[in-house]
Amino acid sequence: MVTPFPSSPTYKRRNDHHNLSAPENEKKTKKTPPPLPSLPNELIIEILSRLPAKSLIQFRCVSKSFKSLISDPEFIKTHLEKVKTLSKSHHPDFSQTIVISSSEPLFKLKSCSVHSVCNNPETDVVILDDYSLKDTYSYDWVVGSCDGLLCLGIEQDFVVLWNPTTRIFNRLPDLRFSKKSGSYTVFGFGYDSRVDDYKALAIFCFCTKSVHGGSRYVNRIKVCSLKDRHWRRVDDFEYGIPYDVSGKHVNGNLCWPVIPEGGSMESMWSIVAFDLAEETFKEVVQPEYGEGVYDRVLGVLQEWLCVMCNYLGVRADVWVMKEYGVGDSWTKMFSIPYLDDPVRFHYSVPLCIFSGGEVLLEYNSVFVIYNPKDGNFRYPIMNGASSCLEADLYIQSLVSPMVDCHE
Repeated sequence: MVTPFPSSPTYKRRNDHHNLSAPENEKKTKKTPPPLPSLPNELIIEILSRLPAKSLIQFRCVSKSFKSLISDPEFIKTHLEKVKTLSKSHHPDFSQTIVISSSEPLFKLKSCSVHSVCNNPETDVVILDDYSLKDTYSYDWVVGSCDGLLCLGIEQDFVVLWNPTTRIFNRLPDLRFSKKSGSYTVFGFGYDSRVDDYKALAIFCFCTKSVHGGSRYVNRIKVCSLKDRHWRRVDDFEYGIPYDVSGKHVNGNLCWPVIPEGGSMESMWSIVAFDLAEETFKEVVQPEYGEGVYDRVLGVLQEWLCVMCNYLGVRADVWVMKEYGVGDSWTKMFSIPYLDDPVRFHYSVPLCIFSGGEVLLEYNSVFVIYNPKDGNFRYPIMNGASSCLEADLYIQSLVSPMVDCHE
């Protein structure tokens, strides 16, 4: 077959066909897509409020309008309520986070997902310390958590409020208590719904000479709100001396185990609560524990006030107050048997209850999962958490520890 010359009619027709078709194809590929429909602002808020906090932090870079919306205090409140609801339903994307105080090799905060611990044979635990927080403060312990904020006690002198999700922290002023030999300070942290504010409480306990000779411990109480940012003296309470532990936040109250006047550490303590709205103290009625009680630990379980009651060498009973302030609402949830000598180590108050009914708690510096239905134990492998001094839970939120802070 003879190939046509470039000037031949056959070549020209093919070439013309090629030249005509190229612009048409290019025109088709450059066709402008139809504009996206404009969504009502209410629908955008509804969609975004159902996303995890970490995703929303990234979405603030999408546009100025997104940044303004996601930083708006009303949106943050709406998102917080959605996160609380979804975390209670054990949604994996909104699982609570365990914050672990560890002493190996140095005092550090570490974290992992509750959902991962429950559902995976192994969980990687990561260091939670924020670089700026770590370089600035040497914190002693986690006072507590509320709405995604962690309260850290700093050398019994002041506290830092920190949101690990947004990485924003706020140092509250110094307490200015005059330290004395044998004195100590305990803190509590919670939310006052009446004024929509977060408050920290400090109880300074010190020894003084009594009028009848000898000595006794007395208390000095101060409270600091996030909006006011200064410590105010409030009336002292005469219920006794609080244990050297953080206050447990339940239903707008901070609760402490308190040794009665003239008692000892081995005495049966009472529960005293500070109402964050009224700023007054009140004793809380306890359940009927029965005979043989050896030791008790106060805590919070599923937003209920909780007491872990140990019976020497036998078991630990878990009591919860289903309706705060109502004595008849105390309910024994379950008992946990001891598998070895409980004199040296005790179970912690359970951290949480999984959807299947299993409970997560700490024993002898490691985590244990117990199933009250069949009495079986599981020992989750938590890589990076060889020891646990204390553990707490927090949710991932956009709540800021700064007043009117939108960054």
